[in-house]
Amino acid sequence: MKIDLASVPPHASALAGGLSPGIFPYLSASVRLDELRSAMAAYGSAVVTGKRGARLAAEVPGVLIDPAAYFPSAKDQPEGLFDYDDWLMRQRAAGAPLIVTDTPRIPNKDRSALKAALARWGTIDEPTLVVLPIEPWWLRDGLSWLIEEVRAAARPVALVVLHRYNGLDLVRAIAGLLVFISEVEPVPVVLLRCDISAVGAAAHGAYAGFVGWSASTRHGPLPMRQPKRAEGDDEQDDTPSVLVPALHTYFKTSALPAFARIRRPDVLRCDDPFCAGQSLLEIAERGEVDPCAARTLAGRHNMATTEQIARRVLSAAEPRDTWRETCCAGAEMSASLVGSGISLPSSRWLRQWLDVGSPSHHFETVR
Repeated sequence: MKIDLASVPPHASALAGGLSPGIFPYLSASVRLDELRSAMAAYGSAVVTGKRGARLAAEVPGVLIDPAAYFPSAKDQPEGLFDYDDWLMRQRAAGAPLIVTDTPRIPNKDRSALKAALARWGTIDEPTLVVLPIEPWWLRDGLSWLIEEVRAAARPVALVVLHRYNGLDLVRAIAGLLVFISEVEPVPVVLLRCDISAVGAAAHGAYAGFVGWSASTRHGPLPMRQPKRAEGDDEQDDTPSVLVPALHTYFKTSALPAFARIRRPDVLRCDDPFCAGQSLLEIAERGEVDPCAARTLAGRHNMATTEQIARRVLSAAEPRDTWRETCCAGAEMSASLVGSGISLPSSRWLRQWLDVGSPSHHFETVR
């Protein structure tokens, strides 16, 4: 999803040769080699995770590797950063064009852990992206510390917002993210494991974003307890989620037939290069007979639709205005369905983007 921008950001040299500005796919270690090659050919860059991802990256030039060591096991690391350079060596051996640090979760209020993360592999010569796996607290109450330390380190950073679902749902999280991007400029800011909000962040000055092609790779994971199901409870919905462009949000494919029942096929029509005008119901129907194939189709659709939105927004004369118009269109389409018997309140993260206001106005500084 590389975007050909009219002007290159002044801080692009900090990631020279390793990453271009734009929006790209974030893939799990379970991705097949042919899918990874296809993603690189289509979008120009991609991230894979973990040790298996490192092996795959060695087969496909240009792939970045996120160690995804946010919650290392006790045998790997009792606490703090790794005390060995295993991940540095793995990325060098794979020929990664940009080194991605192996930072574990940075606890809330732990400024020393933030400093340590920003110093990781600070003396190596290769272009390096410092991963900051943070909870939303750092974009709200801890924002001033985050800004001060990133400014002082002056190294390109990649945010992973850790949450049990979507950290950008929390009040003030998106406003805090935008303040952070603005206040640390010209330090490049990249978003890892993000959703469509990465496009909005890029429109507001983020250097790049990596959008997960499935729910498990769209948000930074936090360990969560699985609720106990009582006898007679419905089974967990394991159907894949898809980005519905008309609504500008994600839905489980199990929920899509409802739009067909109210005779609103326009909501599910998708004009991205992968779907080519077909209905997203085809993914839902495929899932009834081949769940694995449906997940692959959903992932390809999600990447193609995100790219289409990114190209339209980031190539516009006023990307912020175009992003806001896209968010408004999704909210208005959702509201229009009320008369058909479907009540769809806008997602909390989408409402926050709408609250940011017109790009011609200064957004409120959140401290």
